[in-house]
Amino acid sequence: MFEMIISVQLHTILQRQTPEGLVRAMEVSLSDGCTIADLIAHLGIKLSPDALLIAVNGRVADVHQPLSNGDHINLMPAISGG
Repeated sequence: MFEMIISVQLHTILQRQTPEGLVRAMEVSLSDGCTIADLIAHLGIKLSPDALLIAVNGRVADVHQPLSNGDHINLMPAISGG
């Protein structure tokens, strides 16, 4: 199976959700055919995907979107207030 390299930018509290501690940006190697959900699991992020805003190459995406080599992913917690 082929591998792809994905660039990931983490925002706010997600920067502390990885096993490595405080991480703002990284490159991740994943198997070809992985989705954003697979990436989130690989990173060890504990927030529900429903609580995340996800952008792939500057466009809003959902967790089922397949990833491609060279994609740029932005993950940020959804903002709520009251």
